[in-house]
Amino acid sequence: MLAFADKFFAVVSAGDIETLKTLYHDDVAVWHNYEEHEQNKEENLETLGSIPRRYDSFDYADARCVAIAGGFLRQHVIHASRNGKKAVIPAILRVYVDEGKVRRIEEYFDRGQLTAALT
Repeated sequence: MLAFADKFFAVVSAGDIETLKTLYHDDVAVWHNYEEHEQNKEENLETLGSIPRRYDSFDYADARCVAIAGGFLRQHVIHASRNGKKAVIPAILRVYVDEGKVRRIEEYFDRGQLTAALT
């Protein structure tokens, strides 16, 4: 499971949307604590694919990951910059993996802190 988690975040970090498509079930749901909407596969791929257009830099640091029943739990720190401003935001994700693919993601971070730092 930890090897899958490493591969998943390597693909996300590289912005490799084509490979990411193969790591998601077609009915994947991605939930964020800061909105009332679960993203479907297409919406989440668009969100992740748009990162290079929205940020000058964006990466994950200080990753800690643990395998748990049915998937993994990952903590990391988002480092993002835009127009000379920088944000450092802790995040945690619960990722449900079924049959070798992501079925569901629940992501928790302070979107307001990210927005305030980069505005």
